[in-house]
Amino acid sequence: MLTIFVRTVIIYILLIGTMRLMGKRQLGELEISELVTTLFLSEIASLPISNQTIPLVFVIIPLVTILAMELFLSVLLVKFPKLKGIAATRPSVLIRKGKVDQKELLRVRLALDELISEVRQAGYAHLDEVYYAILEQNGKISIIPRKGAQPPTADDLGKTFPETGIVHILIESGKINEYNLGQMHLSKETVEEELARRRLTAEDVFFLGMDDGGKYYVIEKEEQS
Repeated sequence: MLTIFVRTVIIYILLIGTMRLMGKRQLGELEISELVTTLFLSEIASLPISNQTIPLVFVIIPLVTILAMELFLSVLLVKFPKLKGIAATRPSVLIRKGKVDQKELLRVRLALDELISEVRQAGYAHLDEVYYAILEQNGKISIIPRKGAQPPTADDLGKTFPETGIVHILIESGKINEYNLGQMHLSKETVEEELARRRLTAEDVFFLGMDDGGKYYVIEKEEQS
């Protein structure tokens, strides 16, 4: 029992390290080569757990080999883009300038009702509202609407607004996020002064964030019954 536990922990750590080095893509965003690699890794990792007679080195060597091949292939495709058609898929234009490409739909084996469903999920009721629909390498469909179907922007209305960027977490559940403080070039003293102005301490705060424009967002902790 202890042997199985130890082997499982070791393989788990190896897989985490391997997937960490491969990148941050989610499973639904993997390209063909990455998906094959992931399936291959899962199959290899399960063998020494189910069969204790298999030495761990028989897992480590294939893991390192697959990782090296994946990294090598990634670099190769960056250096030689023409090879992408062999090792990876290319985006497919399903709707081009408002016209459905029937041949491309047939080639990628996508039914029209599936395309219409994707258009609806993107928030558009009719195909006429779509200027481009592109089946991306990760299997998702990007929808580019016609100008007339897009909501007006501030530029269209002749107005300008300050850029606020994103909200960065400074305190979460009473704990100060040192990394984000550094990214925002803030000191603990600055945050504590802001909290003191609101008559709060870090322990009183469930969430404290600040956007790129310097605006704070605060959620106080609820009292525990």
